[in-house]
Amino acid sequence: MDYHTLLQQLHKGEVHEIYFFYGEEHLLQQRAMKAMEQHLLPAGLEDFNKDVLSGTDATPKQIAEMAMNLPFMAERRLLIVQAPLPFLSIPKSDKSGQASLQYLLDYLEQPNPQCCLIFCGDGALAKTGTLNKKLQEKAVQVEFAPLKGRVLEKWIVDYVAAAGRRIDRQALEYLSAINSFDLQIMEQELQKLLLYQENDPVITLQHVQEIVTRTVEANIFALSDSIGSKKGSEALQTLKDMFYLGESPFKVIGFLVRHFRNLILVKEYRNQGYDESQIKEKTKLHPFVIKKSVRQAERFSMLQLMTALERLLLIEVELKSTASSGEELLEQFVIELCYM
Repeated sequence: MDYHTLLQQLHKGEVHEIYFFYGEEHLLQQRAMKAMEQHLLPAGLEDFNKDVLSGTDATPKQIAEMAMNLPFMAERRLLIVQAPLPFLSIPKSDKSGQASLQYLLDYLEQPNPQCCLIFCGDGALAKTGTLNKKLQEKAVQVEFAPLKGRVLEKWIVDYVAAAGRRIDRQALEYLSAINSFDLQIMEQELQKLLLYQENDPVITLQHVQEIVTRTVEANIFALSDSIGSKKGSEALQTLKDMFYLGESPFKVIGFLVRHFRNLILVKEYRNQGYDESQIKEKTKLHPFVIKKSVRQAERFSMLQLMTALERLLLIEVELKSTASSGEELLEQFVIELCYM
């Protein structure tokens, strides 16, 4: 189950007795927890019907005992066990730990129908271990995975709309394509945009490029644009900015290799007569990436693209086998493309 399915079930009044939350998107997990609280706990009685335990400090026996408590002037109570959950892997040699674990195993077999018990794990449940297997059997597992593609775009549109504003298609595609953020950071970036453009009803691509913190992907687009336009000084400054921000030469090479491979792929499909929608279907690349790549690929011959890719791979080999400076080698690579 994902975040949206969980909200749909809550809206229908469907609440399970045991949940296991996990995944990288902590903002969604926080909001899911807030939705659970609002749905289950009567206003003003939250403190009487909600307990939060540290998974590090609480024993399985304590969790089971607290889950058996009855709600106060409410239909259900909420018990949250926060990550990490070391008791998921109590060794068999730990006799007292195993004895405590049995209390929780017994509880999971016959849970209190007036308690909603939520475990918050660092990751998905392991396939081994008695408690892991029991939770897989009895708990509703909810994954909070990073949002991508149209799901991420809808989240951005809804967030901006909630503030009474709009975001145009180019700005939306750009934000989605360069996304290296978790939603908490994305929210901060959107808040900056809304504050910066508080008198403008529409957030544009220019606003995003001016305000949003540059990611490696955004810098790669800027770098390749400069290279394709033969703007050597601009390209070198972008490269310098990336190193100033702490990006390693290997990471920059990795993104450039991926980018030039995309350009070669897109150019080959264009040469075969495919349009952008067909290229998207073939490559599964983001629409913004395809639009950028189509424009950039037109500025290079296929031979130039293949040569650039080979040069990058040789630079990577040289860096791994010698004491050469990655910054100097990449600067030379940019100069070769822009001035030669």
